Amino acid sequence: MTRGKLEVHIVEGKDIKDTDVIGKGDPYVELWLDNDSSKHKTDTRSGTATPVWDKFFHYFVNDNKVLNLRVLDEDVGADEEIGVAKISLDQVYKNEYIDQWVSLPDAKVSGTCNGQVRVILEFWPTS
Repeated sequence: MTRGKLEVHIVEGKDIKDTDVIGKGDPYVELWLDNDSSKHKTDTRSGTATPVWDKFFHYFVNDNKVLNLRVLDEDVGADEEIGVAKISLDQVYKNEYIDQWVSLPDAKVSGTCNGQVRVILEFWPTS
């Protein structure tokens, strides 16, 4: 059984797709564990394809398997999805620290990447 504290650091993004017809994108990140309905999000960074969020989130994990990450473009009305990624937690449980760039595959166009997000995961197991 894997239990402990998981720290998620959403550092920055690069090459984030601009989904706006007029102006530049306003990206933010939404994240949640497994199928949890409670989601956390970063602040929006206005008018950039290279946002720096530098935001920390803390979770108490109990055999959770996946960290879901979704990048959206904040718009008046409905926000647009830029990309979604699933990060397996197996490696962070094993190594207790991971610093990685996560690709955001385009849900509509196979083989297309809508940018990347740098995520640092740190895990402190409890007995």
